[in-house]
Amino acid sequence: MNRLLRSLLAAALLPALPAFAGTLTGTISNAATRNLLEGARVEVPRLGLSALTDATGRYVLTDIPDGTHELVASYLGLDPARGTVTVSGAAATTRSFDLTAAIYRLDTFTVTGEREGNAAALTAQRNAPNVKNVVALDAYGNLPNMNASELAVLLPGVAGNLSDEGNIVGFTIRGMGPGSNTITVDGALLGSQGGDSRQTRIHTITGSMFESLEVTKGHTPDKEAGSLGGTVNLKSRSPLGMKEQRRITYNFSARIAPPGTQQVPLREQHRTHPLLNVAWQEVFSVLGGERNLGMALNLFYSEQAVGFFSTSRDFQNTTTAPAYLWDFRTQDNYNNRKQSSLNLKFDYRLSESTKLSLNYIFNDAFERFRLRYYFRAFTGNQNTVPGPASGVIPGYTDRVTQVRPIAASTVSLQSQMSNFFHRQRHLDLGAEHRFGPLELDYNGVVSLDGISSGSGDGGDLTIQATGVGWILDRTRSDLYPRFIQAGGPDLANAASYRPATYLFNDNKPIHEIRELRGNARLRLAGLNATFVKAGLRWREETAGTRVNKNRRFTFTGTSAAQLPLDPSIAVFGDRQLGQNLPRISAHAVARNRTPLDTALWREDLYFYESSRYTGARLATETVTAGYLMAQGRFGATGLLAGVRTEATEDESWGWVRGRVGSTAAQQAADPAGAARRDYEANRRELSGSYTKSFPSAHLTHDFLPNLKGRVSWSTSFGRPPLSNLMPSETVNEQAQTLTISNPSLRPRMATSWDASLEYYFEPVGNVAVSWFDKRITDYFVSGILSGTVPSGPDNGYNGEYAGFSLLTTQNLGSARVRGWELSYQQQFTFLPGWLRGLGGGANFTYLDTRGNFGGSAERKSGEVPGFVPFTGNANLHWRHGGFSARVVWNRTGEYLNAFTAAGSGRNQYTNRRTIVNAGVAYQLRPAVTLSLDVGNLFNAPQSFYRGIADQISAVRIPGVTVTAGVSGRF
Repeated sequence: MNRLLRSLLAAALLPALPAFAGTLTGTISNAATRNLLEGARVEVPRLGLSALTDATGRYVLTDIPDGTHELVASYLGLDPARGTVTVSGAAATTRSFDLTAAIYRLDTFTVTGEREGNAAALTAQRNAPNVKNVVALDAYGNLPNMNASELAVLLPGVAGNLSDEGNIVGFTIRGMGPGSNTITVDGALLGSQGGDSRQTRIHTITGSMFESLEVTKGHTPDKEAGSLGGTVNLKSRSPLGMKEQRRITYNFSARIAPPGTQQVPLREQHRTHPLLNVAWQEVFSVLGGERNLGMALNLFYSEQAVGFFSTSRDFQNTTTAPAYLWDFRTQDNYNNRKQSSLNLKFDYRLSESTKLSLNYIFNDAFERFRLRYYFRAFTGNQNTVPGPASGVIPGYTDRVTQVRPIAASTVSLQSQMSNFFHRQRHLDLGAEHRFGPLELDYNGVVSLDGISSGSGDGGDLTIQATGVGWILDRTRSDLYPRFIQAGGPDLANAASYRPATYLFNDNKPIHEIRELRGNARLRLAGLNATFVKAGLRWREETAGTRVNKNRRFTFTGTSAAQLPLDPSIAVFGDRQLGQNLPRISAHAVARNRTPLDTALWREDLYFYESSRYTGARLATETVTAGYLMAQGRFGATGLLAGVRTEATEDESWGWVRGRVGSTAAQQAADPAGAARRDYEANRRELSGSYTKSFPSAHLTHDFLPNLKGRVSWSTSFGRPPLSNLMPSETVNEQAQTLTISNPSLRPRMATSWDASLEYYFEPVGNVAVSWFDKRITDYFVSGILSGTVPSGPDNGYNGEYAGFSLLTTQNLGSARVRGWELSYQQQFTFLPGWLRGLGGGANFTYLDTRGNFGGSAERKSGEVPGFVPFTGNANLHWRHGGFSARVVWNRTGEYLNAFTAAGSGRNQYTNRRTIVNAGVAYQLRPAVTLSLDVGNLFNAPQSFYRGIADQISAVRIPGVTVTAGVSGRF
């Protein structure tokens, strides 16, 4: 304790103390790949001093006395190197090392990939003071769509959340869903689709512009605390991180829906699409410096064509058999997302003590038209009691349901053309300074995300036939049942249908982030590996929709036969049902969100005018944070501890409808005036705030040089969605209640214990066992009584609702999550001959939870929506000479995704899913590598069931893809 006090006093009086003796500096590189290595360890054994290299492969050792010293440089997977250096006076002495390994000396070709990526990831993970998983972007060869989402799900404790098209649009980390986990780029939040729900999506961003992906599970005070499960960080590579002067890489590929595999007709007509990537990196010597300016430019273009067939159905609300089927649907989907991106990065070393950086991301992801064709047959609902007058006829079995041709028995055909224009702009300016024992860094970030989405020029058109009797027979095939018409109008005749409402959505949501942050780290005098660190961060985040131009039309004609039919439309679902149905292309009915034949349609102008109010709302969140922490190493033991405090202020605005709305006659006579009377005087502006502190402590100990143990205690939180903070009012006149939003809703809080044991071995091997215990409190519970509406014109509700009970969302309840994470990877260089090029790995995660989650009854695993109790991954890769091959296996266990009540037939489950990707490559020379990769080798579907496993509620079949390409490096 006395020594620590003396060190703190010395740090305070630092300007009065003499300078340290001498400085050693230099770089560490991989001699074969020519990459400068981050995280390499440089030691002066006699003095007990060590340092790790930074992102540019550079190390700095200070307080070196005059004389000759031995240096040792080491890095996982490479042979250690030793050398001597003579230090004289305070001037910096330079000594660099090029590390290599036997595998490079034996190989004719240098094929960078799995081995180098795994070594970099394990090095970062090993050096981290907290619980963290790291994966390099090139660790698993070519990614199917070259986006980072595909890589994150291969880490322990991470499960992917899929869109209907099979894209990974979010992550569940240690049981915590997408809105509870933060995604950052180099430590800064990224403006993204899903910003108002805090569900940042990165499937539209190419992974080619990043070096690695990190998942932090034990939070430290100097990083964002807003993640219940873990923080995902995309880490870019420094342009100074190579030894060459110039490096150019390229990847030209074609993504193919191969003949002979099951594809929807729309995908069969568009089988091949390009994927192109070119990257340039160069180091310059400018303004008298040597190799002090690094520039990198990454250009990417892809067309991700997605075609899938899905079927969904709904059953009687029971968990016993038989259960009737009352709702049956099919869908054909085709979409071609065109993505264009540019990433420009500069690193400029102004001096030995100062580095400036710029990182700019320009990313567009456009879906100019997404075509969807639906079929639906339904009657009644899940609680219908079969009888002589009901739609469902008694006598149904677990495979056959017959429906009576009554008015409620309906068949609908839907044609939907939607578009989605997504624009992301991200700018990060930063600087780093080193003044002896003091290190400073600061950044300014602007991240802007804008979306234009809606039903496209063609809109969303549904035609319906009523009074249709039908039989659905799943005896032959559950996935492709027989649909037999049993009465009612002819389904093949367009005159049997009448168009329903014709919708044109046109929304423009935004997500904008502005951030300033700065950190200072001071090495304490006399304690070479002990630091104190402090920092500040300010962030303003805005999400919502400023513009909404939705339109709605009502059909005034007699039947769908008056609309242009398109017999060329081939629908996989219709083919499987054996039906010849009258299909209509929405694009042939309307242009520019307006029907072509205006005589057949009448616009609901009140809907358009009111949408301008109901669809326009914004929330702005301002976070001011500061932290103080200490980090040190004492022999084989490392310690990091500190506290972070965040003050959050929320503001939002939007319109709500007045208590007494306009009548249908008023809306028809004066649509704009009726909308103004209903909304204009009811603009609400809300505000709220809270302040929270987040302490944490992390202990590491090297039991052996290659055996590391960790124990961590940390706190974090999950903020409520920004959409929950926006104005909302729902009145119940009978119950005399008014349900409102709560801008002061506090975040869910988590306290976590982590313990792990990690063993590292050569070459590039690791075995780790981790255990964690997480307690979450302050869940979001709606419908909680929070007060009574006062009387008077200034009561906040235009003088209305006096005496009504106010209901809102409050923080209640708790839960606990416990889990085990097991991981292993190794290069099998001990095997003979060509087998020595084998390598592989696996990881498995087991989770368990229980708690009341804000409710009145306790729930456990299997009763919590979105909680994934098991995930697993395995991979095997091989390379020999210029050949390489890999197989990657990913499994997500069965889990509940919609909960009604324990034992309810309405509970919906996601079935276990296993994805297998495989690829081969051959390097002709460093500038030319040929590759062939297969995505979803066995065409594994997404499938769901309701109540019992035999009652399939939905199946989505995405199809197999093959990607053939040529890549290289100059």
